[in-house]
Amino acid sequence: MAAAAALLSGCAGEARKPTPDAAPAMSGVPPGAVPATPQAPPAMPAPVPAPLPPAAAGPVNEAPAVAPDARQAFADLMARRGLDRGRVLSVLGEARFSPTVARLVLPPSSPSVRSWPRYRARFVETRRIREGMDFWEDHAGTLAQAERQYGVPASVIVAIIGVETFYGRITGNFRILDALSTLAFDYPAQARSDRSDFFREELAQFLLLCDETGMDPLAVRGSYAGAIGLPQFMPGSIRRFAADGDGDGRIDLLNSPDDAIMSVASFLLRHGWQAGQPVFLPVRLPPDPAALVDGGLRPTLDWPRLAAAGARPARGADEAAWRDWPLAVIDLLDGATGRTEYRVAAPNFFAITEYNRSYFYAASVADLADELQRRRE
Repeated sequence: MAAAAALLSGCAGEARKPTPDAAPAMSGVPPGAVPATPQAPPAMPAPVPAPLPPAAAGPVNEAPAVAPDARQAFADLMARRGLDRGRVLSVLGEARFSPTVARLVLPPSSPSVRSWPRYRARFVETRRIREGMDFWEDHAGTLAQAERQYGVPASVIVAIIGVETFYGRITGNFRILDALSTLAFDYPAQARSDRSDFFREELAQFLLLCDETGMDPLAVRGSYAGAIGLPQFMPGSIRRFAADGDGDGRIDLLNSPDDAIMSVASFLLRHGWQAGQPVFLPVRLPPDPAALVDGGLRPTLDWPRLAAAGARPARGADEAAWRDWPLAVIDLLDGATGRTEYRVAAPNFFAITEYNRSYFYAASVADLADELQRRRE
């Protein structure tokens, strides 16, 4: 029986060994596997009853002097959410401060000029397109099922997994417990803003996830920010939106592409994806559309207002289809040249920004999806 089996209530007899060379206590369930609930997504956990005290932060190359009551207060919180306080403290005692994680959340010391063409070229490129086509072919059945069930095109699902992890090639090798505890309790003071509250909640979600599934909290690995698996879901998103794609009764975003596919589609639908709606509209904008951009993450315009400002549908397009949709004009800046590409975004663009709140990210996903779809056809 693994030593970690007693760390969280509900994990006894199911958790994995805390050391990498030990055999798993729950045979056949890899780190990241979650019991599936295909009929309904897991209920969102109760909100945090009270904010935790902020963590003290020091230089990113050494463990900061954390307020002694920060972890105690967190354990109290988790006890109110159903976990054993002493066992939570035992898990936290195994967490290690990661100077690499603390450094990676800081803005770069020499920030590069933001460039939409350069950003796009990282993802809409030959190898990612070629391997995306192979991924689509290998999982065509699940992708078709996801499209039928959730209304999200296969091309968009493949593109998100391609942008996030290169189809599972790069999922991260940070121990999730170390990453989340570093950012929860030792968020660097040099950062532009303190996001320790967010990461304390994600640490809470991670421990609840381990408690529910028998995962060993010392074994799961992912990104420096705590994201897990092919689709890079944060623990809270796994609990709320992940879905079983291969029908084996559990959700494993690290090892099951089919689970990843259905989970991406589930996430987008739950964040406003509209079946049959494009991401961008074929529209010719007026010569200077900058005044139409508000830079937000919600569409605030509509077609009559855009038409009044001089926008026109591209040749052959029928604006009647989108006359009642909320729309937005987005700007994609090339800081190196000062040129800006403007596009008219439909609501589905903003569903993608729920995955990553960046115009560059959502536009790259859309462009990669278009290229994959074109080649597939």
